[in-house]
Amino acid sequence: MINCDIIVVGAGASGLAAAFAAAQRGQRVIVLERNDAPAKKLLATGNGRCNFSNRKAMFSAELVGFFSECLGIEAVEEDGRFYPRSFEAKTVADALVGGLEMAGAQIICGARVVSVSNNEMAYTVRTEDGRFFLSKAVILATGGKAGIQFGCYGDGYKLAEKLRHSVVKPVPALDALTCAEDLSQLHGVRVRAKAFLQRSQDGGAFEETASEEGEVQFTKTAVSGICVMDLSGKVRLAEGTAYRLVIDLFPEKKLSELEYSLSYRQRMFGVMLKGLVPEKLAQYIENRAEKDPAACAAMAKALTFTVTGTKGWKNAQVTCGGVPLSEVDGMFRSKASDELYIVGELLDYDGPCGGFNLNWAFHTGLTAGMFAVTEGL
Repeated sequence: MINCDIIVVGAGASGLAAAFAAAQRGQRVIVLERNDAPAKKLLATGNGRCNFSNRKAMFSAELVGFFSECLGIEAVEEDGRFYPRSFEAKTVADALVGGLEMAGAQIICGARVVSVSNNEMAYTVRTEDGRFFLSKAVILATGGKAGIQFGCYGDGYKLAEKLRHSVVKPVPALDALTCAEDLSQLHGVRVRAKAFLQRSQDGGAFEETASEEGEVQFTKTAVSGICVMDLSGKVRLAEGTAYRLVIDLFPEKKLSELEYSLSYRQRMFGVMLKGLVPEKLAQYIENRAEKDPAACAAMAKALTFTVTGTKGWKNAQVTCGGVPLSEVDGMFRSKASDELYIVGELLDYDGPCGGFNLNWAFHTGLTAGMFAVTEGL
């Protein structure tokens, strides 16, 4: 039996941040990580560049200050996203791990936690290899299921449920949408557009669920791009539920304006969409619309695809679902179990692409670590 003040389960962004904050306040901290090394998913964020926050994200200024004052990492801004000046995720991971070592905290890798139990006095944490750890407080920072190749298997959901928490069913988010239609003709196309996600229940009319504007990308099997990825977490396929993706290639124009413009271009120049959108996309629409300007305009304003799902956990960047935010307080302390904290992707929060989710991970971890101060055993 190994004793400490705080056990952090998971050495990802939120877990390392929580452990750092607690260790800096004199707590004896042990971090248990199931992978053979910490920060595996963190090292892959932002294509390895680690866009750790966004100017539009809550607590962004505080986080930039923390990186500078506590980790010695200078931040640079690029299109609203904040990165370490080195543009290397390794800079962030090394600073957090190094800071933990200097503060006397211990990271134990290859330690998959299989149970967390508590009584009035302490928590007992057991790992798969039979080791036991005793602490006054526990911070669950296991992450979700997105990025299974980085060791994200959703272990924390069962741990949270056994500690009297509920779990909203996890689904992949920030992911590409797979479609029933043959997309091979559009493979490689990128275009600025507005994307709408629509849902039908029990065969009823389709109604708009959400919309985003930005770049849309086509692959052979799926539709991607930041605006589509931001919609993906809202797809929850079930019996009687259908989704479709509707893409407006000209959100700045009314249908009547576009129809007039295409008719004029056909009459004067012998082309319609060519030169206005990527050539492969123009050919795709014009062929389906049989070269008719009115049909072309209607399709360009509402290019529709039947959504069959997402690319899955390996492709997803974050998880939608998890422990409801209503079950923790403002310090991310459990309302069901004393001295239990739940942080990061294990909570039912998913933000848009561009640093919002890492911002959440670091903020929740730092907050829990600051408040999980115990008197020890």
